[in-house]
Amino acid sequence: MSFRQAVQGAPAIRPYLREGLGAIRKADRKRLRCPRSRQISGSVNLDDALRVSCRQDPRWDYAIGLRTGQRGEMVLWVEVHPASSLHVDDVLAKLRWLRMWLAGHAPELGRMPRRFHWVATGGIAFARGSPQARRIAQHGVSFPVKLLELTA
Repeated sequence: MSFRQAVQGAPAIRPYLREGLGAIRKADRKRLRCPRSRQISGSVNLDDALRVSCRQDPRWDYAIGLRTGQRGEMVLWVEVHPASSLHVDDVLAKLRWLRMWLAGHAPELGRMPRRFHWVATGGIAFARGSPQARRIAQHGVSFPVKLLELTA
């Protein structure tokens, strides 16, 4: 199943599907780099899409569809957030929410191959070998980066 088809199967976010990186806020777009822009199959701003229906929930920021050649497509789940040890619980709460939301509202999107990325809004205030880094890795979230390379 393609990213576009999976998003189309989720009524709450369907209207927020954009071509390329069109759903990414301008301020956040500078934190992403895509050497092969034709690989991007679309994007969704989940935070905006679910702002009303999930007002009190810790919403994840973005879904980006990425063509991966023979393997089809995958979803890059991107959270743009401060990166200090104080924010680890916030990001993990957003990840728990995302997984539950996908299971209940967008199962096709939830079944696609995926990666969870944390993009830092400023400096990164914990080290790669730290307990915080190990904790996020155990949950499948990449170590925070200032600039995320969008590749398969």
